[in-house]
Amino acid sequence: MTDDDKIQDKRLSKALSGIEPPVDEVAKQRAIKLAVAEFRAYQEERARQPKSFFQGLWQRLRPTTSTDTNRRRTTMTYYQRILVAGMSTACVGLIALGVFSQYMGSLDDPLPELPEIIVEPVPIRLERESNIAENRQLREDKDNALRIQPAPEPSSPAEAREEEVIVAGIRSSLEKSMDMKREAQGTVSAITAQDIGKSSGQGNAESLMRLRMAPDSDVDVPSQYYRDEGRDQFEDFEINPVKLVSEEPVSTFSVDVDTASYSFVRRQLNHGVLPQKDAVRIEELINYFDYDYPLPDSKKEPFKAFVAVHDSPWAEGKKLLHIGIKGYEIDAARKPRSNLVFLLDVSGSMNSPDKLPLVKQSMELLLTSLNPEDTVAIAVYAGAAGTVLEPTKVKDRQKIVDAMKRLEAGGSTAGAEGIRLAYQLAEAHFDKQAINRVILATDGDFNVGITNREELQDFVERQRDKGIFLSVLGFGQGNYHDHMMQTLAQNGNGVAAYIDTLSEAQKVLVDEATSTLFPIAKDVKIQVEFNPNTVAEYRLIGYETRHLNREDFNNDAVDAGDIGAGHSVTALYEITPAGSKARLIDESRYAGKGETPATEKLSGEYAFLKLRYKLPDESTSKLITQPIGKQHDLSVAGGKQAGWIKRETGFAAAVAGFAQLLKGGQYTGEFDYDDVIALAQQTKGDDAFGYRTEFIQLARKAKTASAME
Repeated sequence: MTDDDKIQDKRLSKALSGIEPPVDEVAKQRAIKLAVAEFRAYQEERARQPKSFFQGLWQRLRPTTSTDTNRRRTTMTYYQRILVAGMSTACVGLIALGVFSQYMGSLDDPLPELPEIIVEPVPIRLERESNIAENRQLREDKDNALRIQPAPEPSSPAEAREEEVIVAGIRSSLEKSMDMKREAQGTVSAITAQDIGKSSGQGNAESLMRLRMAPDSDVDVPSQYYRDEGRDQFEDFEINPVKLVSEEPVSTFSVDVDTASYSFVRRQLNHGVLPQKDAVRIEELINYFDYDYPLPDSKKEPFKAFVAVHDSPWAEGKKLLHIGIKGYEIDAARKPRSNLVFLLDVSGSMNSPDKLPLVKQSMELLLTSLNPEDTVAIAVYAGAAGTVLEPTKVKDRQKIVDAMKRLEAGGSTAGAEGIRLAYQLAEAHFDKQAINRVILATDGDFNVGITNREELQDFVERQRDKGIFLSVLGFGQGNYHDHMMQTLAQNGNGVAAYIDTLSEAQKVLVDEATSTLFPIAKDVKIQVEFNPNTVAEYRLIGYETRHLNREDFNNDAVDAGDIGAGHSVTALYEITPAGSKARLIDESRYAGKGETPATEKLSGEYAFLKLRYKLPDESTSKLITQPIGKQHDLSVAGGKQAGWIKRETGFAAAVAGFAQLLKGGQYTGEFDYDDVIALAQQTKGDDAFGYRTEFIQLARKAKTASAME
């Protein structure tokens, strides 16, 4: 770079220093390039204009000259000025004086206005011209900013005027570029709404390609991602209270195998922030982990109950009643075919690395766990909904992957239209011998069309009755609508999971693919009746959003949770034995005391457990019952119980204590995160996949996490 180039860069820096930077950095850089390029084109045009004989004569006659094309005038060195001045004085003083006056007058000519700068959405390459006719490409640093230095004050009013012209041109181009960007975004939504619904099939993938400003081919322009904060939505609920057995002895709830809450809590803690309390659903944290419960003998009875009673780690004088069930495993060779529809949200809110790009990677992982004869269709929605890929065999994996790779995010979110289209695809290609399921991948932000949860719930329920199920995968943060996704998954007989990393996608869609895709029991309900002679109080830990009325247990028309192959479900009750000083509710003055004739022979039981479920292809429920007696109490049985029981019940208690602390620790007393860590370390076991070790690290992070980001 020559000295003149450096001086020009300094002056350009000063000209730009007073400009307030726009929101879009890429548009700013292009506007600057266009302004400078347009100014240079103006110089060249002026240079080509015919001049009078005397105008510029002195430049043609002098022996050497230094041309600064960016300043659009010629200058002479110090020695040249002395030589020219001497020659003009001695030989042609009067002529030289006239020529010099004409030359200086040309600088004061009024500058014409710069032509209007129009930003075109095409690649632009800007090159620098030099006095030796060498084209040097402008160098940009890694942030795509011009390398400019502070400029000195203008040496003349003419220079100041030139800088003002440049600044005015840049301001104009910046405003036009921002207007054009807004106009282009509106055009994208319109094009998407028109084109995407015209037809179905592979061709529709092309209509999903979004218009965008094309950067230089050799400039690494950072992508502009959608980012929102503080708009995550979770269902507001109160934690379960302590209940008096003499007044309300029966507790009824639906099972829950979702894990979305744990993944979201993990993401928050990994960012050094405590999750909002409603984001913590205790049962989903507990059920994130697999437990070594006994397996059933056959699929005719898809699971068997495991029960244990042990001392509470956070409340002296209380006990934890541990209930666990685990579904039987499906042999890989006997897995039914899968007829899947991927419903992918490609709206503008999905334009973030942890959203649509992660969705594509997650769906590719799921393909690896499917059989070659399984079928996959792809539907998408933004401002409208469209079919990207008709049902295609998984053996044509590359065709499916290519269809997903072409998708980009943009536009509004017509989630209801997308759900309707996905179900239409599933119904049109319904396979009675296969698992027919829609897998929705979204951040849950539905803002166009039907956005009412109750309306969507009714629609999903009707489709469920036809044998088409719905699972929901949540992505992203800042505008994550968890309540919407929970509603859809719970009523669609599917799983709700939150994918915060590719490792989580591997866990949900590959390692646990059979439990995610293949149900072995539906409408699974649990009811526990406590014995008032042995238990004074009880509190169900978690499952606040899964509460059922007592009469709902025997009503087969009431929907409940589903269990997939190999899924385990854990529920914990905190109970206060009769006579314990740890009870929170005072004994009634008028309640009857002592054993009643009906319970006298049952004095050794804590409670009576009942499970009700339906097989996937049946509409009538079956019943499993089991008394919970003192033989299940680990403190009574002592060393007779197997070591794995203490390990599994202990770790579940550690997770339950951790979740209660995140929600404020209303019932955990002096139990703290250090106690969680100590208990989890003692009971984590082999931990082949490292999930329990990761949990311990999260408990450590919770100790120092802030309450707000």
